[in-house]
Amino acid sequence: MPEYNYLDEVWRRLGTWGRYQSFQIFLQLTSVLSESIHLMVIVFIGYRPPYQCAEVENITSRYEVLSNSSVTTRYGACHIDVLLNGTNHTIMELSPCPTGYTYGLQKDRTFVTEWDLVCEGAERAEVSQMLMMIGQMVGAAFLPQLSDKYGRKIVLVTSQIVLFSSGIGAALLPTFTCYAIMRFICGVTHQGMAMARAVMSVEILPEESRYMAEVLGCTVWALGLCLIAPVAYVMQDLSWRYLYLVLSLISIHSLLGFWTFDESVRWLLANGKITEAKRILRKAAKMNKVNEEEILEVVDHAGAIALKSKLLQGDNQTQSINGKELTGHSTDVLPKYTVWTLFTRRRIAIITLIMTYTWLVNSLTYYGLSLSSASLPLDRFLSFFLLSLAELPVALIEYFTFNRWGRKWLCIIFHAVAALSLIAGTVANYLSDKPGAEVALMIFFFIGKLSIAGSFSTIFLFTPELYPTNLRNVGIGFSSAAGRIGGMLAPFAGPLAEKVSWAPGAIFGVMCVSVALLLPLLPEPTGHELPTTVEELEQWYKQHSGIKRRKPLNINNTAELNDVKH
Repeated sequence: MPEYNYLDEVWRRLGTWGRYQSFQIFLQLTSVLSESIHLMVIVFIGYRPPYQCAEVENITSRYEVLSNSSVTTRYGACHIDVLLNGTNHTIMELSPCPTGYTYGLQKDRTFVTEWDLVCEGAERAEVSQMLMMIGQMVGAAFLPQLSDKYGRKIVLVTSQIVLFSSGIGAALLPTFTCYAIMRFICGVTHQGMAMARAVMSVEILPEESRYMAEVLGCTVWALGLCLIAPVAYVMQDLSWRYLYLVLSLISIHSLLGFWTFDESVRWLLANGKITEAKRILRKAAKMNKVNEEEILEVVDHAGAIALKSKLLQGDNQTQSINGKELTGHSTDVLPKYTVWTLFTRRRIAIITLIMTYTWLVNSLTYYGLSLSSASLPLDRFLSFFLLSLAELPVALIEYFTFNRWGRKWLCIIFHAVAALSLIAGTVANYLSDKPGAEVALMIFFFIGKLSIAGSFSTIFLFTPELYPTNLRNVGIGFSSAAGRIGGMLAPFAGPLAEKVSWAPGAIFGVMCVSVALLLPLLPEPTGHELPTTVEELEQWYKQHSGIKRRKPLNINNTAELNDVKH
C-alpha cells in the first residue's frame, strides 16, 4: 500500500485544526454526547426500586371469618401470605398482588414503577432493553452499507434527527408498547450515528492526527455519562418522563444538521463526485484563510496522474469517466462493495473475524460491568457517576500513547490489563471474607472498567482504519452488529453471579486474554494512510501484519507533492 495519500496533503495544507475541520469535529462531538445520553439514561428511567404488594383493606378480618381463627398477613414482593396467627402455617397465598404494588419511590419516578414491570411483568422491562440492543444490531448491520453507498452525511444527520424524535416520543407516548417501539428505533439510529460519525472523524484528518478524533470522542462520551447522574439526581422528585425529555432536548441541534454538516471529501472523491468535493474544499480554504488554488492543485494533479495511468493501460472506460463531471481531472471511481466482500477475500475475512470477536468481547464485558454497578455499596447516583468518571483517564492515556505505541498494541495492553484485573477481582470475590477483600474488589472493578472502556474506545478508531474507503462503514458496522450480541448477553451476568459468584469475572477475563492473543495477527494502521481499495488493503496487510511494527516512510511534504505532480 502506498505510504502517501494526496488527501492527507490536502488536509495538512488546509491546517489540520483549522476553523473548518475544528467546526466539523465539534459537530461530530455533539453526536457523541447524544449517543452516550440516549444509551445510558435507561439506568435511571428504568431503575427498579424495592417493592412489595400493596395493602388490601380488611384482608385480615375476612380470612379470620373464613378460618374461624385469628390470622396475620405477610406482604411479599410478588405475593401476600395469610398465616395462622403465631405460626408459619400458610392458609392462603395471594398471587399476583390483588391491589398492585407499593414502591420505594413515587409511582411515576421510573417507567418500571409507572407500568408495574415487576414480578410477572418484569420480563417486559427486560424486553424493552433487549429491543434497544436488537435495534443497535439492525442499525449497525444495515445503516453503514447505506453510508458507504449514499454518503456519510445523510446517514449521520438522518439518524440524529430520528434519535432525537424517538427520545421525545418515548418520553411523551402513553403506553409501554409505544415506549418499547421508540427504544428499538433509538437503538437503530444510535448505531447509524456512531458508525457514520466514527468514519467521518478519521476521514477529515491526516494520518498523524486521526487519533485525536477518538481522544476527543472518548472524553465527550465520558462527560456525557457524568452529566446523566447529576441531572437525574436534581430531577429525582419528578416523573421519569421529564428526565428523559430534558436529556433528549440536548440533541435538538440535530434539526440543523443538513445545513451544518458537510459530506466526507474522501467519500466524494472515491465515488467520482469531484465537483461537490471541490466546493467543500473551497469552503474549507475560505474558512481557514488558505489559498484555495494550492489546495485544488493537489487534487487536480492526483486526478491527472490517475487519468494518465488509465490511458497508459488502454482502459476503455476513459470516455465514461470523463463524462462524469470529472472534466478530464479525476480520481478513480471505486467499486461498490457489500457485506459479502468482507468474506470473499482471505485477508479481509481474517480482519473481519478478529474484529467481530473483539467487538463482541468488549460489548459483553463493558455492559456486564456497567450493569453490575448496582452491586457497589454506594448510592446509585454516586456509583454511576464514579464509574463514569473512571472512563475519563482513558482519553489522557490515548493522547500520549496512540501514536507512540500504535492502535493495535494499545488495544492489546488494555485487554491484558482488563483480563488481569477481572481475574484478580474474581479471586478477591472468592476471598470476600478476608480482611481488605472488599476494598481490593472495588479497586479491581474500577481498573477493569477503565481498561475495557479504553479498549472499546480504541477499536472505534482501529476498526475503520483497517478497511478501504467504500468498505469502511460496512466493516465497522458488521463488527459493531456482532458486538450487540455481547450487549444482549450482558444482563445475564447478574443471575449467573448469583449462582456461581466467580463465573462472570472469570469468563470476561479469559475472553479478554483471547482477544489480546488474536490482535497481533492484524496490521498496525498507525503511521500509514487509509487504504482506498481492496487491493491496497491486501498489499498493506501482507507487508505489515504480525508482531513487529514497521515504521512508516518519513517523506517531506513538499517532496511528496512533487512526486504527485510528476
